Amino acid sequence: MKLYLIGGFLGSGKTTAIYNACGELMDNGIQVGVITNDQGNQLVDTKFIRKGDIQTSEVLNGCFCCNYNELALGIQSLQLTNQCKIIFAESVGSCTDLVATVVKPFLQFHPQIKVVLSVFADAGVLSAMIQGSQLFVESVNYIYKKQLEEADVLIVNKIDLLTAPELEEIKVVIKKEYPNKKIIYQNSLERDSIQSWLHSLNTFRQKQRKSLDLDYHIYGSGEAELAWLDAQIEIHTTQTDAASCAISLINKIYSEIISQQLSIGHLKFLLDDGVHQKKISFTSIGNRSILENELIEFHAKKLKLLINARVQSSPSQLEKIVTDAVRQLEIQTDCGIIENEMTAFKPGYPKPTYRILN
Repeated sequence: MKLYLIGGFLGSGKTTAIYNACGELMDNGIQVGVITNDQGNQLVDTKFIRKGDIQTSEVLNGCFCCNYNELALGIQSLQLTNQCKIIFAESVGSCTDLVATVVKPFLQFHPQIKVVLSVFADAGVLSAMIQGSQLFVESVNYIYKKQLEEADVLIVNKIDLLTAPELEEIKVVIKKEYPNKKIIYQNSLERDSIQSWLHSLNTFRQKQRKSLDLDYHIYGSGEAELAWLDAQIEIHTTQTDAASCAISLINKIYSEIISQQLSIGHLKFLLDDGVHQKKISFTSIGNRSILENELIEFHAKKLKLLINARVQSSPSQLEKIVTDAVRQLEIQTDCGIIENEMTAFKPGYPKPTYRILN
């Protein structure tokens, strides 16, 4: 069995890459499984992955590092129940130190299993940081850089969103910064890119891995800069335009976060009308609004909306943005909104189950 551990910052495109890689492997008759991970317990990513009939397990309420035993049980379950030959384990985007807390313990307890750590970086975010933009406070940037440092395979993702000069600039910097690292420049929406990544994972040769020299005080304070919000909302209308109301709500939430100049780690929405599902994502790079034609297939009076927001703010500030947007929508339209569940919090201080140093 092969364990493909996936790291990288919030919004770097990990889930989309995993989804498309699983599709490629399943088309070739290979049994695959996915383990999703988050600090919360309502995951857009899990629902998104499962829509592809992919066997999925979850590690909730904390990162893989601090829930190693749950991760190991999830892997064991996918192996025994579904005979998975390849398992992708996607770590929460605020986590680092995976070599010392996951890779090395797993290889010690399960030496027969091949483990490869891919770390994803959004090409646009990477380009902005290279050009000196301060998208996040320094402690958050610290986590971002440490993630890249420990990768077996470094994936510079979403290259289709860069100009040719921007991509060349990134290549020069990355080659200089990580001269001995396997680097892939990838568009995860293209089959050729996914096939190239899978080939690199399959042919990767294990080597001596160096655990990070990591300051846990900075790491913990960096995670504490980000507020987590998870919400489950139902939208009801008298006409078949629940999707229009959802679009208005999504745009209100995004616009208010931007107007308050809050940095977005990842802002994700999953819309489900019982027939169709659609995932919509925002990061701090790019400025866009959701348009009607993006949900043209939705024609329902009722729609469920799952929100995962990871934003550099306080939990109360983030919760107020969402609840105010809901109230404004109810006043401005004839839709009814039911808030089934909403939680807002900051991640706790990281306390790994195991940490094997060099």
